[in-house]
Amino acid sequence: MLMAGVYEALAGTTPDAGLKHRLISLAETEKRHADAWASLMESGGEKTGNHKAQYTARFLALLARVAGIGPALALAGAAEGQVLRSYLNQVSTVADERAQGVLRKVLPEELDHQSAEDVTGEASEAKQVAAYDAEAAHEPEEWHGSGIESIRNVIYGVNDGLTATLGVLAGVGGASVNPRVVLIGGLSAMVASGVSMAGGAYLSSKSQREVYEGQLAREAAEIEAMPELERAELVKIYRSKGLTPSEAETIVGRITSDKKVWLETQAREELGLDVALFENPTREGLVAGISTLVGGVIPVAGYLLGRLLLGAFVNGFAALAIAFVVSAIFLFGIGSARSLVTGKGAARSGLEMLAVGSAVAALTYGVGLLFRA
Repeated sequence: MLMAGVYEALAGTTPDAGLKHRLISLAETEKRHADAWASLMESGGEKTGNHKAQYTARFLALLARVAGIGPALALAGAAEGQVLRSYLNQVSTVADERAQGVLRKVLPEELDHQSAEDVTGEASEAKQVAAYDAEAAHEPEEWHGSGIESIRNVIYGVNDGLTATLGVLAGVGGASVNPRVVLIGGLSAMVASGVSMAGGAYLSSKSQREVYEGQLAREAAEIEAMPELERAELVKIYRSKGLTPSEAETIVGRITSDKKVWLETQAREELGLDVALFENPTREGLVAGISTLVGGVIPVAGYLLGRLLLGAFVNGFAALAIAFVVSAIFLFGIGSARSLVTGKGAARSGLEMLAVGSAVAALTYGVGLLFRA
C-alpha cells in the first residue's frame, strides 16, 4: 500500500485537475497490486502492515505543500523505481508459482501506468474514465522524474551544512571555552558553507547546461549542413534497436518533419544528451545554498539551546554535547530521508550519516584540544 497511499496523498495537494486524475488512477492501480500481494501473503498465513506507507505519504504530502508538487513527485518516482527493480529481480528469483502469477499481472502495469486493468483481468473504473479522457491518459509523464536533482541538493546540502558547522563548533569548542568565540566560529562556518554550496551548485549546473547547449548548437549546424547524412544516422540508430528498415524510415520521417523534435531526438539518440538531465543553474544554486544554511542552523541552535538551558553553571563542553545530540537526531533523520533517493534501508542510511557526523565532530574536537590555551 506504500505507493497507493503516496499517490492518494499527493492527489490531495494539487489543484491541477489533470494531474489529480492521473494520480488517483495511479493510486487505484497500486491498490489493486497491494490487494493481490496481500491476498497471496494472507493465504500463506502472513500479515501486512502500512505504518511505513502512512509515514511516507504524510512526508511527501508535506513536502508537496512546502516545496511544490515537483520535488515530491520526483521522490515518489525514485521510490517506485525501487519497487519496479524489486519486481524485476523477483521474476528470476521467486520460485512460487502463485507469486509468479501475480508478478506477470502486476509488472505490465508497473512498466506502463496508463493501463488500468487490475491484476484479476477485470476492467476497472479507472479504465472507463480513461476511455473518456484519452488525451489526459496519454500525456507524457514529465512530472514523474522531474526535480530529482533538486531533491538530492536538498538532502546533501542540509547534511553538508550540518556536518561542516558541527565540525567547526566542535573544533573551536575544543580550543576555547569562550562561548562567544565558539558561536562566531559556528555562524561563520554556517554562512561560508551555504555560500560555497550555492556557488558550487550554480557553476556545476551552468557548466553542464553550457556543454549541452554547445553540443546542441553543433548538432543543429550539422542538420542544416548535411541533413541527409544526419537522417541516415538516425535511421541506423533505430535499425540497431531492432526496427525493420521500413519502420525506421517511417519513424525518422515523422521525427525529421519537425526541426525542433529532430534536433532534440538527434542529440538524445546520437549523443546521449537530454535537456531533462540539465537543471536550472539559478534554482539549483538557491536550493543548495538555502539547504546548506538550514543544515548549519541546526548545530548552532543546539549550542544556543545548551547555553540557554545550562547557562554559566557548567563548562562549554556540556553545551557542545547538547549541540551534538540535537545534530545527531537530525543527522539520523536526514540519512533516513536519503534512502528515498538511494534505495537503501532507512535505518542503515540514517546510521551511516550519524556515524560520519560523529566522526567529524570527534576529530575536530580533538584537533581543537591540541590548541587549547
